[in-house]
This record gives sequence, structure tokens and C-alpha cells, in this order.
Amino acid sequence: MVGLLTVLALVVISAAQPTTDHLERGDLAESVERFLRGEAGELDLLLIKGLAETLQVEVPEYIKLYVEGILKESRNDLEGALDSYLRSIELNPYYNPSYFRFNDLIRKVARPGPYRETIGEILRRRFSEPPPVILANPEGRTVFIVEKMSQYLVVYEGKRLTGLYPVTTGEDWGDKWREGDRRTPEGIYYFTRFIPPERLPKMYGGIAVAINYPNPVDRLLGKGGSGIWVHGSDEADRNRIPFSTRGCVVANNRDLRFITKRIRTGNTLIAIYKAVPKDLKVDDVISFLETWRRSWEEKDLKKFLSLYSEKFRWKGGGLKEWKRYKKRVILNKRWIEVNIEDLTVLAFRRGLSEEAEYYVAEFTQTYRSDLYSDRGIKRLYIIKEKGGLRILREEFKKGG
Repeated sequence: MVGLLTVLALVVISAAQPTTDHLERGDLAESVERFLRGEAGELDLLLIKGLAETLQVEVPEYIKLYVEGILKESRNDLEGALDSYLRSIELNPYYNPSYFRFNDLIRKVARPGPYRETIGEILRRRFSEPPPVILANPEGRTVFIVEKMSQYLVVYEGKRLTGLYPVTTGEDWGDKWREGDRRTPEGIYYFTRFIPPERLPKMYGGIAVAINYPNPVDRLLGKGGSGIWVHGSDEADRNRIPFSTRGCVVANNRDLRFITKRIRTGNTLIAIYKAVPKDLKVDDVISFLETWRRSWEEKDLKKFLSLYSEKFRWKGGGLKEWKRYKKRVILNKRWIEVNIEDLTVLAFRRGLSEEAEYYVAEFTQTYRSDLYSDRGIKRLYIIKEKGGLRILREEFKKGG
């Protein structure tokens, strides 16, 4: 590998020696800015080298490779820059800057195929072990994970990797907050419906599935917008143009035909992250759910209702109305049985936080009592409140 200092030496482009006025003012910023533009002179390089040696910071190899890639970009050596970014990603598959620079450049080179194959191999190794955001998922149940950083959709059956597909997401890679911001939302969602092909314009490739953005947590945060789909395209290789949609997730039509066979609307989760974490501090959601189930079954009304958020909403109003309703229907029963089966729990974290922000638990719930019985899909949105877990919203659909 070309050493970092060698690369710095190669980057000297300026014909004239820059002035030293900024140094006389005690300002190193101008030298750094010239360096980042690929216009550093010998004096600039000496100052930056001196700064690094004075700080005595050991620079990880993957960051050196990232810097090398930036410098190669400044000389319009795009293929060389891609090589550097790929080697950086190989050393640290969670380093966001190298992914973003890679995806920005891949559309600009004449032969992107080999680079795409290499990053696919790296990601397949990385995702061979399920990420910590999957807390529970039964065998045979599919969950989808989209990572905006790498521009890939990952499929797990249970906790086994079964698919890895390139996708493209919003032009602006930030989280979605309002209508028309051309961003793909970040959070945990489920597929709500298939859009009939006859209602789709040609540009969608005949395949589109809607998700429930904004979800209850999004609405609590004041996030807006609508119409977020996973869909195809009538353009060949459209899924391989990174960061180029109005907010939807676009996949290859052939891949989508495989993906959609594994979607059960109303009962298949898709989680979208800027970067899927390697490490994550999570709460014991399984125990929380067992406490919720048992307190309901035992008609321990005080305990049961304490597990709901002050911000809880349902079709009948807020927490106050919920407590009144539950008190009436629970105490009216002589006995209650509640069973949870096929439990899936996903965790979401925003940005680079070390802790999970919220959880979505989805399962088959069987309810029996002396007066009423039902069975269906239950979905709980669980947030942190007052030092513990609380249910923000619950959704139930009979059947399943």
C-alpha cells in the first residue's frame, strides 16, 4: 500500500508556493483546506505532518485508506479512489465515510462491476451473523433490513441470512422529516399493501409495496410525509444508482419478485437504518413482554397499566381513556389466558447512538376468557420512559 506520507507528497499540485499570512496569524485552517482540495504546497504538507506528529495520534489503517481515497479523488483518479475505499471497508465494514464516498463514485466509473462484486462479498461476510437489532425472530419468519450507508437490502429467515440485494434510497441520505425532502425514512415499519400493477406508472416497473410510514414513533417526533414504497423500475440497473430516489427504496425487478414472495402484508417487518450497528445496548424486551402478558392474565390492573406510556394513543383517545376501558373489560372477566407465539422483536437506534431508541414486537396473540376469545397479529411499539420500557402504541388484527 502506498503510505499516507507518500500520498501527501504526490498531492503537491500548486505551482506557486502559497503565502504564509495565515501562519503569521496562528491559523492552520487554510493549509488544511488546501490539502483537502488537493492543492497543498510543500509548506502545507510539512505543517500537517508536524501537527500529526505533535498530537502523537495513531491513525487506524482504514482511516489512512479513506484519506488516500479522498486525495485520489482530488486528482480525478476515481478507480484508484474506489480501490482505497474498498480496502478501508474491508478493514472496517462499519466505517460510514468510506461507504458514502464509494457510493458517490461508483456511478462515475466505466466498469463498476468488479467493485460492486467486491463490496457485495464484504457485506455478505458482515451480515452472515445477524446484527444486534434482531432480538428475536422465529424460524421461517422473514424480516428485511435496509442500510442506507451501503445501499443494500438484507433478508433474514429467522436469524439466518438468505438474501442480499443492492438498492437505492433517497437523494438526501438524512432521515425523513417532511413531505418532499427526498429522504428515505429511518425506523421500523411493516408492509401494508401491494399496489395493483394497473395503477402503477411505468417508472415503477410493475411492482410496489407500501410501508406504514410514518409509524407511531415518527408521529410522536413530528415527522411528516407519506407514500413510501419499496418498488421496482423500468430502467435497467436503476437499483445500482446510489442515493437517487425521492424517498422510496428501489430494487431490481428480478430481485423484487423474490423479495415480495416473502412479504405478508400486515405481518412482515422492514427496518431501515442509516447504518446497521455492530454493537448495541438493548433492554430485556422479552422479560418486559412476559410481565405484560402475565399481569394481563392475572388481572393485575395496576401492574398492567403501569407498562403503558403517558403518550399512549388508541382509537378511543389517550392513556386516561385506555385505563378506564381496560379496567372495565379486564375486571369483568372471571379468568383470562393470553399466549404469545412466533415473536419477532427488532430494535431501532438513530445515528451512532450506543443505545436502542425503541423496539417493535410483533407476534401471534391468542386471547381466551370466560366471555370472549380471539386470535390475531399483535404489534407493540415500545419506547423508553421514566427509566423503563413503556408501550406507546399497540395494534391488533384478527386472523393470522
